[in-house]
Amino acid sequence: MELRELQRTFQARILSLQPGIEAQLRGARNADFGARLGAYVGGYRTRLIEVLGTTYPVLKATLGADEFDRQMRVYIDSMPSRHYSVRYYGAQMEEFLATRASQSDGQPLAELAHWEWTLADVFDAPDDAPLDVATLAAVPPEAWSTVSFTLRASVRRLETKTNVVEWWRAANGLYDEPDALILTAPAEWLLWRRGVKTLFRSLDPVEAAALDAALEGATFGTICERLAQCVDERDVALRAASLLRGWIAEELIASHSWPDTQR
Repeated sequence: MELRELQRTFQARILSLQPGIEAQLRGARNADFGARLGAYVGGYRTRLIEVLGTTYPVLKATLGADEFDRQMRVYIDSMPSRHYSVRYYGAQMEEFLATRASQSDGQPLAELAHWEWTLADVFDAPDDAPLDVATLAAVPPEAWSTVSFTLRASVRRLETKTNVVEWWRAANGLYDEPDALILTAPAEWLLWRRGVKTLFRSLDPVEAAALDAALEGATFGTICERLAQCVDERDVALRAASLLRGWIAEELIASHSWPDTQR
């Protein structure tokens, strides 16, 4: 057997539990052969479980160590790793829990996984510089309706339908622990990173609508039109300006642009 084929066969044994490599290994008849080969097979899964526990610490605490271990072994066998870096393994956890968990806790657990994955995603987002408010002075007054904004790479939007945020905060000693992880009224959230610190806060419906428009690349004029559907027309300009100032102060915006015809 050539080296490449040997490597593939060994990989298939570890990743997919497929037999075939045994005959190519020395000492196959020794009493401890199964244990020695099992160290590689089991060690791979143990390492992935450790990685998943790092990505989903509150999920692990919620399920308990034994149940988390059991569930993750099923996940590993049903969701093979496709990445060179283990950092990106676990992206399908939300989907996995939603289909496996019971009807009563399926959505809460899936949403908890989604929350923790999003936090990790925000932390690992590419670095970029926030917009300097002084650069906005170059925008002519007549061009403001055509200005659009690029939000920073770490900015994420998320809707929750459970008390997952309070549950996560409690697990990290930041909140009194709720009685249970349960369904609640929907809530809108903004997550982003400032430096190396991951931040998040809730959004009211008005800001959520405006921020979603900005994320879609809408112009400032279109953002104001969205706001006009939520607030009194007389308050649109003031509210839009206030939101923009807040987004800049929180370092959510990376850049701005407007059509060359306006310059």
